[in-house]
Amino acid sequence: MKPQLPKALKQGDVVGIIAPAGYVNESQIEKAAKKIENLGFRPLVDKNIFQKHGYLAGKDTFRAMQINEMFKNKDVKAIIAARGGYGTSRILDMLDYDLIQQNPKIIGGYSDITALICAIYKKTSLVTFHSSMLIPEDTEYTRETMIEIFKNGKKGFIIKPEEKDSKEITIFNSGKAKGILFGGNLTLIETLIGTQYDFSLYNKILFLEEINEPPYKIDRMLTHLKNSKNLSNLKGIVFGKFQGCQAQGNNSLQLEEVIQDFCKDLKCPIIMNFSFGHVTNRCTLPIGIKAELNTKTLSLKLLEDCVES
Repeated sequence: MKPQLPKALKQGDVVGIIAPAGYVNESQIEKAAKKIENLGFRPLVDKNIFQKHGYLAGKDTFRAMQINEMFKNKDVKAIIAARGGYGTSRILDMLDYDLIQQNPKIIGGYSDITALICAIYKKTSLVTFHSSMLIPEDTEYTRETMIEIFKNGKKGFIIKPEEKDSKEITIFNSGKAKGILFGGNLTLIETLIGTQYDFSLYNKILFLEEINEPPYKIDRMLTHLKNSKNLSNLKGIVFGKFQGCQAQGNNSLQLEEVIQDFCKDLKCPIIMNFSFGHVTNRCTLPIGIKAELNTKTLSLKLLEDCVES
């Protein structure tokens, strides 16, 4: 199915701030709104965003309504999650996908928001973004590259970590590959398997990242992925930095061993330590767009537009 493109962001546009997972406080949202203003946009926040229901930002019905209303609002041109946490998977069945499809716009986030951006892509073919969020620590590079792809994400756009981060990239299989970008946080990608938001890996460049999970849990999730999907259909894999996932003590496989074992029968280009997700210097990756992975340049090049002028 042909991807549906959101409109490109322009200076002065309204950017909606949502909290579909963990709860937020006034101080955090004030800083998030200020960040949007400093980037040259107008923030819009639902007055009820400060609701709290245990570890969630309000009850499921409210959090889903918040997203539906942001898509319904014609003034809002982009939607960015304030933070992750947990809870996005609980509201996927409550989203109005017909409404979303009829009002395509940029939506981005990472971590728990993986479930949201992948579900929207699955149900509507709308290109979504594994992007930075507004509360977690970030850098000028993170903010500028996110806004740049939101404004000018055209064919030929290059996604490449900063030089200091590129030096940390490990190449498991070298080469070039063309495929459709798809992925996000490994835990959330795994939770979609077997649901109505399940995905195909055919012709995909899969990107995966994780944080603070021991190697055996990474192993378990990757094994589930291997047992449930035809990995031979993959065109390439881009692993993130997997911060906090290194083995503690001697009675464990090392993280790199787990990754290498997962990849041992694959012939496609594979790299690790690409800078996205749970790091401060984050690349923004569109979901649903054809791109080229090049292990020589350590970059991804968009082969089609991801936003519409």
